[in-house]
Amino acid sequence: MLREQRERIDQLDQQIVALLEERFDVSLEVGAIKAQHQLPVLDAEREQKIIHSLRDKVTNPIFEEAIIQVYQTLMAASKTLQTQHHEIKE
Repeated sequence: MLREQRERIDQLDQQIVALLEERFDVSLEVGAIKAQHQLPVLDAEREQKIIHSLRDKVTNPIFEEAIIQVYQTLMAASKTLQTQHHEIKE
């Protein structure tokens, strides 16, 4: 039973990694648009909207804070990638 659950987690991790890569690709595109229009990487209002939206989407309240933490880390990584990618292109 433990082995089956771990295999399921491995399958989910594979899907999550693919989705994260896709999300980071889109994030880099957003960063390029921001750079073209001389907009800052940080959009605090957008981040707050995302967090608020996530709170509405979470169906199990036990997971809410963990999901928020994951997304805060994800958004920080996206900002880092946007900044690094923009610096490399300059």
